[in-house]
Amino acid sequence: MPMMTAAIEDNTFVPVLHHSTMSGEDECDDDFGETEIHSTSSDDEEKVHQTTVSALAGKLLASLSVSNKSEPPANDCVLSEAIAQWDALSHREKEAAYKISATGGYDFVEHHRSRISTYFYSIVDEMELDRRIVSIALSYLKLFLIRRPDGSKQLAMVSSLYIAIKIHSSNIYHNGRPNVTIAEVIDWSGNVFTVEDISRMEASMLRELDYMMNPPVAQHFLDIIAPLIDANLFAPQLKQHIITISNWLCEASVTDSYLTGVKPSSVAYASILVAMETSSEGASVKCWFESFDLKHDAYITLECYERMFELYCLQDESYSRCLSPTEVLGM
Repeated sequence: MPMMTAAIEDNTFVPVLHHSTMSGEDECDDDFGETEIHSTSSDDEEKVHQTTVSALAGKLLASLSVSNKSEPPANDCVLSEAIAQWDALSHREKEAAYKISATGGYDFVEHHRSRISTYFYSIVDEMELDRRIVSIALSYLKLFLIRRPDGSKQLAMVSSLYIAIKIHSSNIYHNGRPNVTIAEVIDWSGNVFTVEDISRMEASMLRELDYMMNPPVAQHFLDIIAPLIDANLFAPQLKQHIITISNWLCEASVTDSYLTGVKPSSVAYASILVAMETSSEGASVKCWFESFDLKHDAYITLECYERMFELYCLQDESYSRCLSPTEVLGM
């Protein structure tokens, strides 16, 4: 397990009714048209009454029936849900609590971003955890140090990763016990910090972040698009290429200070465009994706796309040889 100190010192549809059901233009009209009454006998009156009642009942049942409703195709449902979720997440990334802007001058996180992300990825990979935890932990760290620039930075590092793992890892617990213990966190720091140090820093970070612990990251936007790709008739290899490359680019973006302050929606959108552009289908798949008109900053997304395309080209023409984003960046 790499020591933290060494790492630093080394520099969401409404069913559509059939037109006949909505307008009443169905067989009930034939039964409820003009009726000639030639007799006013009680028997005839009863027949007319029964006919009228039957017609009215038919109309009522037709208007209430759900069996005649037609639903949009499954793909339309998936698309509607994806757009709604994307819009909701885009709204959340604009909240002040999660907004990160690129700052001028010395910034601890940006100065050491490549090493911090390398350090975080090594721990997450060794524990076989979701790699998006690194993005979340870096968001915690960045936001905390913006508000508390005088805080203990190395202690904040290990605490931010520990908090992100505890909140966002799906396999953190095993048989009711945590897989990650505070003793392991102390080991990450090379035994520099104590249990009390980490506990106090956890409490401090939660207060400073106002318990807003669900920052949107680029991979969340990819999760929204993945079912949409699955629901369409893409070849398996094309699906795999788009999902794999876009995820890898989002992971790699965490190591790049150039993308600091870029909205996660733009990072995700750009990564999908690069993945589609470099696929066997190329432009046609990009046109399909862009037709959804998902919310994003077009200008920023273009800059992000160009940066990510450069990053993709650094793969030495072989994605399979890239064990991690940091390997590609030569770290």
